[in-house]
Amino acid sequence: MHKGNNPILPKNRIEFLDALRGVALLGIILANMVSYSLFLYLADHQLNNIGLSRLDKILDFLELMLIEGKFYTIFSILFGIGFSIIIERSRSKNQNFIRFFLWRMTLLALMGVIHAIFFWHNDILLFYACCGMLLIPMSGLSGRTILFIAIIMFLVPLGIKLTFGTTGDLFLQIQNQLFEKYGFTESNRVDVWTNGSWIDILQLNLSMWFGQFEYVIGHGMIYKIFGSFLIGYLFGRRKLHERLVELKPDLKKIALWGVLIGLVLNFIYASNFYTESWKLSLSETFGILPLSLGYIALTAIFWQSDQFKKGMSLFVPVGRMALTNYIFQSVICTLIFYNTGLALGAEYGPSRYLLLGLIIYACQVIMSKVWLAKFQYGPLEWLWRSLTYGKILSNLKNKNH
Repeated sequence: MHKGNNPILPKNRIEFLDALRGVALLGIILANMVSYSLFLYLADHQLNNIGLSRLDKILDFLELMLIEGKFYTIFSILFGIGFSIIIERSRSKNQNFIRFFLWRMTLLALMGVIHAIFFWHNDILLFYACCGMLLIPMSGLSGRTILFIAIIMFLVPLGIKLTFGTTGDLFLQIQNQLFEKYGFTESNRVDVWTNGSWIDILQLNLSMWFGQFEYVIGHGMIYKIFGSFLIGYLFGRRKLHERLVELKPDLKKIALWGVLIGLVLNFIYASNFYTESWKLSLSETFGILPLSLGYIALTAIFWQSDQFKKGMSLFVPVGRMALTNYIFQSVICTLIFYNTGLALGAEYGPSRYLLLGLIIYACQVIMSKVWLAKFQYGPLEWLWRSLTYGKILSNLKNKNH
């Protein structure tokens, strides 16, 4: 526990960053619905049984082109910005930043483990925590050095894919051993999630979790996460989030070129997604970041617009409760699709599960606003902060802290 520090109060938060987190969470639930709904794990004959419409196929393509990979990139950039804010605040008060941040990341990793095993095996929090710890030695480097390392991080996955290499075989072996131990196969996973007992589902989540390790590490996603963290840290160090008015001409250029270049490359990415083509690897490497930055710039432009500011403010409460909303997206969806709840998984195509994702997000917009009208922090944010600072923080508004 780290005593002696105090958390950032809501009044000191930067609303634009919360709005951007809210936007990112919308993209994240839409991207994750393919996994939540178990559609991702259906074999060809099962897909035929669902009877996909033309609309399903169009929406699947558009999700890949416009959403897949872009919003966790935005979320990762935001993490890097948050790191810069925390480290500056700690240094200004001569606090032990390293010890504080390592404890904070340890708690985040623990939340990720619980999330992965008890709810959704494709958790990303553990990997965020590990990459977060690696930011600490980066904080003393020059901006050019950090940028160089970030570029290398984005190129590493391309090298892995073009050489047909992988660094995640160990995790795949562990998954296969657990599959054999518990009697799971690729063909019966969906049946376990939709018909198995609570214990069966926990065992399958644990087994599949190692498959997530294999994907994130073996296929290079963790390098992209860390590269995005570094980009965000550079943005935060230069306080770009506080200079939106000054940077408006630059934001317009980034929005224009980021979206144009990003749409072209992501059209190629979506067109080749179900292949092992070199076009997929190149378009992913050079297309995801530009479109993500284009989305960030567009959000910043809309945020400053009198016409759109009120609408953009709807995202602020969701973003302030980002951790709670991210995990509750999993809780809600597993209760809908797994046998721990309604067991409706593997029954819907993109036209239905994406609509459901929008409905869930809309509910989170409402519930976040209602919650924050009474409380300082989201429930998991409050728990994380209380454990981080080693004391039970007051959460009700208009209370002493």
